[in-house]
Amino acid sequence: MNFLLAKLFFIFLLIFSCFESKAKDPSRFSLGAGIFNYMEDGTEPHKDQSNMLNLEIHSGKKMFSLIKPFIGFLGTDANAYYAYGGFGIDGYYGKRKNIVMTPSVACGFYKDGSEIKAGNPLEFYIGIDIFYRFRNNARVGVGIFHISNADSGYRNPGSETLVLKYQIPFSK
Repeated sequence: MNFLLAKLFFIFLLIFSCFESKAKDPSRFSLGAGIFNYMEDGTEPHKDQSNMLNLEIHSGKKMFSLIKPFIGFLGTDANAYYAYGGFGIDGYYGKRKNIVMTPSVACGFYKDGSEIKAGNPLEFYIGIDIFYRFRNNARVGVGIFHISNADSGYRNPGSETLVLKYQIPFSK
């Protein structure tokens, strides 16, 4: 639980450290590939890492002039699936505002397949992405996020995911 509170505190620090930017970003499609359960959490026989693909759609519209909604899906080669929706906040850094840090939170439905037995199909997501944003608003970067049921199930092994992402803006 203390680890979760530390993560939440870190996200709030990021949120209030870098806003309001004049940067305008359209809605975008994100394609990612990475390692699910890269810290090898869980219990045998569901302790191994697995490859994963990640798809997300991020809105270009802001709620409360700050928060951007998104939806996503990830699937692993161990037949685990996670469909989720949530909110992220873009922080822009650098002289040209081309470095973007995006802390995000979400919740969704997890199907474990032969992957970690999560103890509850309702799983929560907390993570951060770091991108380089090109002039055409395409982004390339890395993300790390934690999925867990926040002790709402009969077990809570959690899982960390490391993903390389490429985001393509929707044309206007």
